[in-house]
Amino acid sequence: MRRTQFASPLIFLVLMLFASRAGAQTTLIPFGKHSTWRYQDDGQPLAPNWIEPEFDDSNWKSGTAPLGYGEADISTTLSFGSVPQQKPITARFRHSFQIPDADQLKQLVFMIRSDDGCVVYLNGKEILRHNLPQGQITADTRALKRSDGLEERLYQYFKIDAVQLVSGANVVAIEVHQVDPRSSDLFLDLALRGYPDDDSLRPKMREQARQATVDYQSKHFVGPKIKIMDGYVDGGRGMKLDEKGQAFSRRELIIVDRQRDAALKQHLDFAHSEELKALEPLHRATRLAKYVDRNMSLDKNNRWSTPAVVLLTREYANEGVLLGDVTRLCGAGVCRHRALLFKLLADEAELDVALVRGNYGDASRVGGHAWNELYLPDGRRFIIDTMQRRIELLGTDGSQTSSRYLTVKNKPWYQNAEPVEAKQPKKIAN
Repeated sequence: MRRTQFASPLIFLVLMLFASRAGAQTTLIPFGKHSTWRYQDDGQPLAPNWIEPEFDDSNWKSGTAPLGYGEADISTTLSFGSVPQQKPITARFRHSFQIPDADQLKQLVFMIRSDDGCVVYLNGKEILRHNLPQGQITADTRALKRSDGLEERLYQYFKIDAVQLVSGANVVAIEVHQVDPRSSDLFLDLALRGYPDDDSLRPKMREQARQATVDYQSKHFVGPKIKIMDGYVDGGRGMKLDEKGQAFSRRELIIVDRQRDAALKQHLDFAHSEELKALEPLHRATRLAKYVDRNMSLDKNNRWSTPAVVLLTREYANEGVLLGDVTRLCGAGVCRHRALLFKLLADEAELDVALVRGNYGDASRVGGHAWNELYLPDGRRFIIDTMQRRIELLGTDGSQTSSRYLTVKNKPWYQNAEPVEAKQPKKIAN
């Protein structure tokens, strides 16, 4: 379902200026409550020029994203009239933003969650549509299919040429269409990011993150004394790195970048809090594991999210995804996201924790998996599996549970309770 549209770009105040390699990404519209929209929700006819920059929307209502109704995570609730079975098919939204120099941006990435379908215009021109038919779109045009389940939480990915962007004022207009007037929910949220060229759009491993990236790629193990630095990239077992450090994969490319990733920075603030550091190491790790589980699941009833993995992999294959964006983009993170986040938080919380990749299962069923190991100063070692909600002491003879943790070649990882990379825990303890 990945799509590339060639036309134009969008959105909001420049939160990140065009600068260094770390600043090659410019956030034009941030997710959620950090962006404010004008909207019309009464379903009344509008003049055709409502999508144009000069249209006067001062009488429209305004509110922060996400906007809509019928969902728990709505920030601004729209009205749908007094008859629930006869809701307006279409709601309209406008947002103005300033770009000091449009020539600085060549590519834009647009991530949008709309329930059920949408059309996006920039400065009066249509630049993309999703889940709507071809041809002329009117206020009565219905979405092609209903969005439901985990799929309705997915932020669709669009890569857009920036040729229509202008220096100064720009306006993006969006209309969201329901599949029928009895629909129980409507939702709009989006983010737009700009890039100076194609090269800056591609996820690129930085030299400071080389050891962790290469160790995980080749050994499937990042030791407890190796920190995960900004510029770390993980595209799974099939990821390739070229001579420039650019990453390629058939699934999403997870990126660690504290400067660009607002959600990750919030997680790290929790990890280095004095309250957390006051706990002894095992309790500190337990607290972090619960934190990861809670923050990687928007819905506690859908934390085991194989469908979310499929959606994320399909929509963002070979595209960069900031680790902190994962939960928002698809509703839940799975083992590879949770284990990486736990490692980052543990590094920040001054814990000795490894990042491990292998398989999990038995003779009848085996699947890819990722988890962590905690090394304590007294020599004890624990499996920390935030996907399985498991914290287990590793003994000298292993256990029935730990025997289910396998290498990528389906050999026991803990045959002697000691992985090859960690033969001397006392030397790597605090």
